[in-house]
Amino acid sequence: MMGALLAAVLLAPAPARAAGPEASRVSADEAWSAALDALPALRLAPLADAPQAPQVCSELDFGGVTWPESMTAADRAAFELALNVSGSFEGTDAWVNLTNNFDGQGLSLGLLNQCLGQGSLQPMLIRLRDEHPETLRSLVGPEHLRSLLDMLAEWRRDARLGLASAPLSALDDPGEDGGPQATAANQESVRWAAANLYEGGDRFIPSWAAELSALASSRDYVSIQVAAAARYHDRALADESRAGVRELRAYLFLFDVQVQNGGLYPADFDDYAAYRRGHPRAGATALLERLLDLRLRHVKAKYKADVRSRKLAVILGAGKVHGDARDLPAQYCYDGAWPYR
Repeated sequence: MMGALLAAVLLAPAPARAAGPEASRVSADEAWSAALDALPALRLAPLADAPQAPQVCSELDFGGVTWPESMTAADRAAFELALNVSGSFEGTDAWVNLTNNFDGQGLSLGLLNQCLGQGSLQPMLIRLRDEHPETLRSLVGPEHLRSLLDMLAEWRRDARLGLASAPLSALDDPGEDGGPQATAANQESVRWAAANLYEGGDRFIPSWAAELSALASSRDYVSIQVAAAARYHDRALADESRAGVRELRAYLFLFDVQVQNGGLYPADFDDYAAYRRGHPRAGATALLERLLDLRLRHVKAKYKADVRSRKLAVILGAGKVHGDARDLPAQYCYDGAWPYR
């Protein structure tokens, strides 16, 4: 009977995954996880090829970036990888990703596509205004600058007054309660963008596109992008600790949940804890896939497939994202099983 169960597990079809040692570890993890659930007496044998610390083959230019002082060398390596991986999903222009109002978010800008509609872009522009006013003045023309600064001042004033309950992400069902966001103020910023940045619908006015692109690529704003992303890093680490999966791929997965989905809902971790109690021998892959399934419950139906494929590519190391076949460990020189944190 033991042989039949193991054969059934090992012969089951599996999603696409990275090649090499990582693929072997993920396959073994899935097989043994299922086998151990069925056969409590079995023990997981040690796997060959111990996980290696990441080399980080970065496709991003980090020259001149100011890094958070609290980060260790391991933290920075993991964070650089997360920026590369999630940034590659968000667009093809790295620090200068520029997205119009097709999704009702007004404007999305930068590596991780912070946007006006979610209130994630305004604080970054305000920081540039306050800390590097000369950079802002040198890159944005006087008339556009006045309009931009007026929008930011109005957002900051209204955001202090008009908090309302909203989903964690624009991809989520609006019936979800994700906590306070300044939705009224955010929508006013979206209206400003629609009225000022575009012509003929959602086509950028060329002068605005040029100025926003120059702003996003400036070293001062790149450092602000890194500082904003460091908050995702901290939240991902906290979630990794709660998930109990101490592997680099778990951190990268949870970082991408922050970027694309705004984080996890309290109910997700409650149900995840119940799953772990019922499956005490579940392996890392099974645990991460369960957490993904729980988060997908809140996502609008039309976005579920995209969110799932993107997250599975991170968990498994490979997959098709936005129509492109990806092998993330090979592309960025890391081992997803590396025991980060």
